[in-house]
Amino acid sequence: MGLYEYMMLDETEQWNVLWDKGIYLTHYLGNNEKCNLYALGDFFVEVELNHKTEKIVGKSHFKAGHLLDKYSGNIIF
Repeated sequence: MGLYEYMMLDETEQWNVLWDKGIYLTHYLGNNEKCNLYALGDFFVEVELNHKTEKIVGKSHFKAGHLLDKYSGNIIF
């Protein structure tokens, strides 16, 4: 599945695909920010968590760019 096909799914289906087929790569801890990075096909999904409660507050999907930059040095293939 490519990024375009993933984006065409509704929100619930996106989460289901992420949990079923996504590969956890690493996490990022910043100032009041905690994110988990997953690989899914030829793109990445970042899941943002509340720093205190660990509950999901959002997600982003991308192939490259500034959202991926903060993980540089943390991903080992």
